[in-house]
Amino acid sequence: MLRRMGTRGTSTKAKTATKKTKTAKKTAASGKPEKPGNGAGDASRADLSPVSARPSRGQRSADRDRLIEIDATCNAWADIVAERMAADQTFADLVEQYHMQPPRDLRGLILWDALQAAEAHVAMITEVLSRHLEGRRGDPVEILGDLRARQRRIAAVYAVNAFLAVLNQMSQEKPKWLSMDFLDPRFAVLALAHQTLGYAIEAAQVSAPPDLTEQIIEATQDPTVWVWRRMPEPGTDTLAACAATAAFFRSLDSSVMTSTDEVAALYAAHGRA
Repeated sequence: MLRRMGTRGTSTKAKTATKKTKTAKKTAASGKPEKPGNGAGDASRADLSPVSARPSRGQRSADRDRLIEIDATCNAWADIVAERMAADQTFADLVEQYHMQPPRDLRGLILWDALQAAEAHVAMITEVLSRHLEGRRGDPVEILGDLRARQRRIAAVYAVNAFLAVLNQMSQEKPKWLSMDFLDPRFAVLALAHQTLGYAIEAAQVSAPPDLTEQIIEATQDPTVWVWRRMPEPGTDTLAACAATAAFFRSLDSSVMTSTDEVAALYAAHGRA
């Protein structure tokens, strides 16, 4: 019994070894490697090269730059669309307000002036878009840059023209309006200048208090203003207004339009455009 079990076990091992030997000889004869039975042979050697667990530093840097570019593009479009919609809404509100009950006094003049400014704002945005959009395609970053440059020039024009009007009603000896007559035209000039400077502040995207009267009057008394005002040469009145504009924006802690040269350059650039 024991010899029979041993013989049977020896016989099985021998058969298995013989089968493996025959399979190996058959594979060697055919020249094809034997495929493992678990399906791993479907992957080539190139697929099994070392794989990094995370992107390289160069790839991460490129991804960050691309993400910054995408964010800048989206933000630029958002700013353009928001500004266009706000300008359209402001213009529509002023038109409705004017046609409902047009005032016949100074308020009507101020409202009409605001209506003209709102219409000009819409037209300016539309013009900038028309210059850049071709076949519904355009670079929003360039469009927004052009829009902001136009706004700074327009802000300079509004502010300089406002101070030209104010300075024409003032003198260095009498810096403030002394008459309190209701129909004094100088108050109308100050009121319009206040509103026009509001357009300039909005175009330049500068924060300012709602009442600008003190800032306006103090800007007109800047020493540089009267240096230019006393000169007899042509164009010095405009330079005086540029100096007043720079003093006005400095009083608002602005980062733009704070020097006479900067304001004069923007004013002249808008005239050439």
